[in-house]
Amino acid sequence: MRSADAPATVFTGYSHTAEEDAKVVAIFRDGESVDTAAEGEPAVVVLDKTPFYAESGGQVGDCGTITAGENVMQVIDTKKTGAGQFICNCHVESGCFYTDDSVKSAVDEKKRMATARNHTCAHLLQAALRKVLGDHVHQAGSFVDPYRCRFDFSHFSAVTPEELEKIEMLVNDWILSGIPVVTEELPIEEARKKGAMALFGEKYGDIVRVVQAGDG
Repeated sequence: MRSADAPATVFTGYSHTAEEDAKVVAIFRDGESVDTAAEGEPAVVVLDKTPFYAESGGQVGDCGTITAGENVMQVIDTKKTGAGQFICNCHVESGCFYTDDSVKSAVDEKKRMATARNHTCAHLLQAALRKVLGDHVHQAGSFVDPYRCRFDFSHFSAVTPEELEKIEMLVNDWILSGIPVVTEELPIEEARKKGAMALFGEKYGDIVRVVQAGDG
């Protein structure tokens, strides 16, 4: 089996950080389909459903564990194919795993939440940039992980020290005020009418997930 031949993965990670009854759909090593992954071996694993967020929109993929009884795999990162399979890059810590195994999976919640906070900061930064520099500012790329966020944007000149200070103060004030973050799923046209901004390089379906911090 090639990874593209595996069925699309059902993602449950917006509402769950653990999955109790997933199944191993496929295992790959060195690009080849295999039936098992033993202790000490690297493995690429596809589950039928997963709580692991796949790298997307500049945000890194989740890490965590996949277990079957006493058998443990460490999930190093998670990516997604164009056909919708979530690919977990793993290392077998103990025991052995087989295709069709029933497994439990758990996201590293500490890293997930740190990444989510930095992702929210990226959007706060975008709002502050537009407020200080002007509405012409648009996202041109980003990178978000548990430790930092990088935000690329378009502007016609270098940001001055005075502008940078205003931007930093705005973002810090918003963070310290504890603005609630609300998420909802809406038809894409309704999301646009509410003022939702598309993420750089992202493709959207008819229903989109909208994240709002405060009134902006």
